[in-house]
Amino acid sequence: MCHSGDVAGATSWTGAHVREHWPVPGPDDDKYSRGVVGIVAGSDAYPGAAALVASGAVRAGAGMVRYVGPRRAQDLVLAHRPECVIHDPGEAAERLPRAQAWIVGPGVSDHPEQDAAIGAAMASGSPLVVDAGALEAVARSRASGSREAPPDRVLFTPHAEELMRTLQALRHDVSVMDVAADRVAHARLLAETARATVLLKGSRTIVASPGGALVELPEAPPWLATAGSGDVLAGIAGALLASGMAAVDAGACASWIHASAARAAVAGGPLAALDIADALPRAITSVLRGA
Repeated sequence: MCHSGDVAGATSWTGAHVREHWPVPGPDDDKYSRGVVGIVAGSDAYPGAAALVASGAVRAGAGMVRYVGPRRAQDLVLAHRPECVIHDPGEAAERLPRAQAWIVGPGVSDHPEQDAAIGAAMASGSPLVVDAGALEAVARSRASGSREAPPDRVLFTPHAEELMRTLQALRHDVSVMDVAADRVAHARLLAETARATVLLKGSRTIVASPGGALVELPEAPPWLATAGSGDVLAGIAGALLASGMAAVDAGACASWIHASAARAAVAGGPLAALDIADALPRAITSVLRGA
């Protein structure tokens, strides 16, 4: 089932791996046992990120999704995903709602109460997907020794420029050209420094754990390079972490099914981020059936 990828020492992730790991509910499951995902994302400036993360989590199979964010983003989340449960950021910062995993950072922007909710999610020790606006703060916190959640339950999801900025925040002198020249080494550097699993997005996504495990994903459709695509990916990964999956497996499965959904959505043409979320059930059904 496993075989080496183009990157030395990497496992090439396949549909067989996804079938082996993907959480499939049984007759005794309910919405709580299937995994509750908490989301701190979006802002008045970027409300769409919240709706995209929530859509990714719901369509990937989360049993329940809780959203924490400002009113404008709340309204957009409910317009797209009325099954989500909405929480005010001030109340969530004081008493964090229960969730099996949290997704923090996509589209957040200068909201003190939302920042406090992210801090509460970190302090809870729950599994985390860390993206975009939360990457630097969470990396600094974990690098300084604040590691309530273990490395195999925390997934950072940067693209190359975000990886560069996060490493710079940890006092590494790195340029985006450095990252491009050796993506594996820099993903591993962040994984070791922050003691977290790192999913470095790109045409060939890689997932690196601080323990040395390395997964390489097949080449993704170039049409995936579109605004909001990463928000949907974060939602998928959060649903998988909430099911109990380890971060390296959750990141690899999320990336694989994300690319598969993109292919299913438009059959080789332009797509929007919401198209990916809408195609997730088809992509998941197809891989589980061995198609």
